[in-house]
Amino acid sequence: MSYSVTINVTDTLWRKLRQAASLFRQPEETIILDSLRHALPPLLEDIPPEYQHDVFPLLAMNDQELLQESQRKFSHERWQTYESLLERKKRGHLSPDEDDTLRGFRREADILTLRRSYAAVLLKRRGYQLPSLRRDSQG
Repeated sequence: MSYSVTINVTDTLWRKLRQAASLFRQPEETIILDSLRHALPPLLEDIPPEYQHDVFPLLAMNDQELLQESQRKFSHERWQTYESLLERKKRGHLSPDEDDTLRGFRREADILTLRRSYAAVLLKRRGYQLPSLRRDSQG
């Protein structure tokens, strides 16, 4: 299904739109739709339901808080414990308590990754140029 929307734009914006359409050899409508797709924030519905309440607070954060969130990491000690438990699980040497601890670490790592990524997306929408998030999440 598609919808039709009528908006008023300034002469300056209309000239920019026409110029972009001409440069890309695309209809104005295509340029507008592409711009909207890139301008809208990612929806929380795109995040797995079990993590949405962990990510939702980022929408209310200011730029500085988002910058801090985008750089959060596991402490070195917690990261080492997590990796040690993962290695022991591969060998089949985890007690039930250690398995529970590992599941907790995994959830914490998932939340950290989702929050860092979402913070980066929100910052990018606000005009920030961020370094790659490909660095690991350890401290």
